[in-house]
Amino acid sequence: MWNLDDLYKEFDDSYLKDFAKLENFVKEFKKLVSEMYILSDIDLLEKYVFISEKIERITNNLYSYANLRFCTNVNDKTPMTFNLKVEELLISLTKDYVKFKRHISDIDLDKMKHKSKVIFENLYHLNKVQLESKFLLSEDLEELLEKMTLLASDSWEQLQEIVTSNIEIDFQNKKLTLSEIRNLAYNKDQKIRKDAFEAEIKALKSVEEYVALALTNIKRQVNMVNSLRGYETIFEPTLINNRMSSKTLELLINSIENHRNYFSIYLKKKSNYLGHSNGLPFYDLFAPIGEVTKKYSFEEAKKIILSAFYNFSNNLGDFAKKAFENKWIDISPRKGKVGGAFCDNLPQINQSRILVNFTGTLSDVLTLAHELGHGFHGEMISRNTPLNWDYPMPLAETASIFCESIVNEFLINNVKNDNELLNILENELQDNTQVIIDILSRYYFESKLFDEANKPLNVEDINLWMKESQKKAYLDGLDKDVLHPYMWLIKSHYYDAEYNFYNFPYAFGLLFGKALFTKYKENPTQFTSDYEIFLQFTPKDSIEEVSKKIGIDLNSETFWNNSFRIIKENITRVINLIDKIKDAN
Repeated sequence: MWNLDDLYKEFDDSYLKDFAKLENFVKEFKKLVSEMYILSDIDLLEKYVFISEKIERITNNLYSYANLRFCTNVNDKTPMTFNLKVEELLISLTKDYVKFKRHISDIDLDKMKHKSKVIFENLYHLNKVQLESKFLLSEDLEELLEKMTLLASDSWEQLQEIVTSNIEIDFQNKKLTLSEIRNLAYNKDQKIRKDAFEAEIKALKSVEEYVALALTNIKRQVNMVNSLRGYETIFEPTLINNRMSSKTLELLINSIENHRNYFSIYLKKKSNYLGHSNGLPFYDLFAPIGEVTKKYSFEEAKKIILSAFYNFSNNLGDFAKKAFENKWIDISPRKGKVGGAFCDNLPQINQSRILVNFTGTLSDVLTLAHELGHGFHGEMISRNTPLNWDYPMPLAETASIFCESIVNEFLINNVKNDNELLNILENELQDNTQVIIDILSRYYFESKLFDEANKPLNVEDINLWMKESQKKAYLDGLDKDVLHPYMWLIKSHYYDAEYNFYNFPYAFGLLFGKALFTKYKENPTQFTSDYEIFLQFTPKDSIEEVSKKIGIDLNSETFWNNSFRIIKENITRVINLIDKIKDAN
């Protein structure tokens, strides 16, 4: 389990003293707003930045500690009690923020940036505040929505977390968590994979009704709020949050759709290798092929990652070493711990905390590298001022997927035979398929969900939409009679009302990360320093402008097509290796 002492040791006097400081900072902000009409524009904006930085630092401490405590034991209600107090305190600023945003909406920031270093350094943040002012409701309505969110979408989100974290599944005379049963999808025994899949589906069916209610109510709330604010499409707030243009999103989705067939060819080849004739059943989607006897201890995973990271740069290796040595990682699955994996960057203390559910698969090793990539990104942005800590999701996934590529390359360079090479390359294709094709299915599904979410939804329809989305994305690569109708239930991304379409950023990140890795291979020495500068800059502009800093044009169809080059080459290599090994046997 991770060590949180550098935040707080408990919800004790230290935590309460910081909460009292936050109360004082809130009063400072309210005072600033009350005086803003007599201040010059420069004075107002500079004071706003200074107070906001103090609020950002201390809120990050208070929030992160409570959230990290909750994620490792969702049955402990104490953390959420304290988080609620922080949220209620910040909600008391809602009317003040509305007044402030409206007041600065017409300030010419381009003129101000030449007169103030503070404004210049926080220009993108201030521009974003001005953009948000266009979609504001009245002060009373904004405050009401903030308060209702605690009782509505936030509560429904917690319900999904609590239900899925506490599921116990009877399997082979053991009680397994949902994370443990899902990890059996990587088992070398097909019967175990199939039985585990069926046990998972049965368990999810037992909780489908109330998790479906949570999903429905979250999406209905989002539709209602977006309509009130006057967004033209369901994608508009998501694109603003992701700092992405609609053209970039269109090119991304089109490029994926144009390359679906390559993945279908790979999946059908894998299907035949595993003895299926109608496409790959979902329970074999993650089936290992090639040399599959290897099970990694956490120490072995650590050694591989450190070797690969140090081979890239001392800074990346040193970061990972700190994370391992200072207990920044919560490793193993257990009842009450949330599933999946994440990294919580803590730039206010120049640290991160990483949660994984490590069981020893090759996929687990790469997931650990992925989350450490997020952490390294956090270390780079911690050099920025607090209002430049928040980077968009698509670029967040770029850093993590780039680190996966580094580890994959290291593993490939150290293989001993064709079977081992096949296992590593095919495992990467599994991951690529999830991040591109399964993400496409989630994009289709969530689009349909929002189209229908102005009325109560039933489980049968939700399951049908999920299966239809999988068919549309995977084409004939999957067995249409053995799909996963409950992917909506287990993916927490659907349950955050603030981050809708929490899916295509992963596909963007993978393809962008592949492009970066190609640049790295072309000129390793130059790229290493450019990469750190790029990561540090990611919070400071749109993803299109940030990408230009490293020589990438996101509005070019050629860029997106070229991003698939490495993946297509790996598909060809995997198919050839399967044939070679099959012929040898």
